[in-house]
Amino acid sequence: MNTESTNTEQTNDILSLIKKRWSAREFDPEQQISQQDLLLLFEAARWSPSAYNEQPWNFIVVTKNNPEQFEKMIGLLMEGNKPWASNAFALVLTVASLKASHNNSDNFHALYDLGASVANLTVQATELNIVVDQMGGFYHDKAKQVFELNENYIPVSILAIGYAPENESFEIRKKEKFATRRRKPLSQFVFKNNWGNPFSSVNDFSKN
Repeated sequence: MNTESTNTEQTNDILSLIKKRWSAREFDPEQQISQQDLLLLFEAARWSPSAYNEQPWNFIVVTKNNPEQFEKMIGLLMEGNKPWASNAFALVLTVASLKASHNNSDNFHALYDLGASVANLTVQATELNIVVDQMGGFYHDKAKQVFELNENYIPVSILAIGYAPENESFEIRKKEKFATRRRKPLSQFVFKNNWGNPFSSVNDFSKN
């Protein structure tokens, strides 16, 4: 798979918050997020678009202020995610509603709409200098059991939310990470008229 650098210096005029967002997988374990700021994240999620305005997103939020519930959420994670996610202030289980409320039919778009809401949440978090790391590495069946979800709901991801460390070594690692971030060129996934026909033969957004 071909990829190309997407350093800030090489990215054209997209929204600065999109360029700023990254998955740090490091948190300051002592710094708390205010209730007001946490609510702002979910307010941003609330204003996401959805099919038939179903708004099929749901969020179960636990914070370090409730250690027992926090550890219950940590227990859902696969081993590789536990060490760094344990330093986040909040963990959020995202859940999609699989049935449409207006006719109880299967909501084919539920996962898509949930993803859109998390994208809104993440952009709002970035504006507040809050880090959101998204994980698919958790035990989905266990999550359904622990939180007593019925067959109409599916756990999709767990978000680790907190503040990044404020120290020189972290800033060095961050700079190195930004220097090596890669994304596919547009020509590999944006097509014109027919599948596989690049929308543009040249990835214009890679040029300044």
